[in-house]
Amino acid sequence: MNAVMRKYGFRDWDSILAAIGRGGLKEGQVVNKLLDEYNKKNKKEITDEEIIGAISEYRDFRHVHKKSKSGIVVEGIHDVAVRFSKCCSPVPGDEIVGFVTRGRGVSIHRTDCINVINLPEEDRVRLIDAEWSITDGKELKSVFTAEIKIYANNRTGVLVDISRVFTENKIDVISMNVRTSKQGTATISMGFEINGVEQLKEIIAKLRNVESVLDIERTAG
Repeated sequence: MNAVMRKYGFRDWDSILAAIGRGGLKEGQVVNKLLDEYNKKNKKEITDEEIIGAISEYRDFRHVHKKSKSGIVVEGIHDVAVRFSKCCSPVPGDEIVGFVTRGRGVSIHRTDCINVINLPEEDRVRLIDAEWSITDGKELKSVFTAEIKIYANNRTGVLVDISRVFTENKIDVISMNVRTSKQGTATISMGFEINGVEQLKEIIAKLRNVESVLDIERTAG
């Protein structure tokens, strides 16, 4: 905290909060400075608890939502680094939650992500409200990665039929992995780029109509 005061010329924490309230200082500047100090090997004065405490004070002080450049709205924090978690691959339209990482900004997860559901109690203080920006989509990046698992009877041509669905709908497949059980059931893990949850639902509906497909589920961590 002392480093933040030195950088911006404030004498105490109350003066920093007052500056934020007047709009003279951004919350993200303070949070990012705390994170920077936390990551310096020989700096002991900034603790993990102080970072979480600062975020909690922002929540109490502002009670407002700020939009990041990623198109994600996080509670009380502006211009903080936001990244999308690979464990559950959230896309616009999903219910999401933010997780304040140690030195890497805020990680966005789906609320049904297994890693969020099974989060240890001591780490749940790091969870922060997040939502997609309510816009016409222009402020969001054009494509997001979605991942699904397809369960199907392993007949000849089933992969060709599944791939045709993506080709006909002009969707880029970026990863595919196939495992076949001794019982002849194929598990096909696929990653592909879409613009949101509605498009994802449409693709899943079409895949369910492919012969031999038994079930489809999204990867959830």
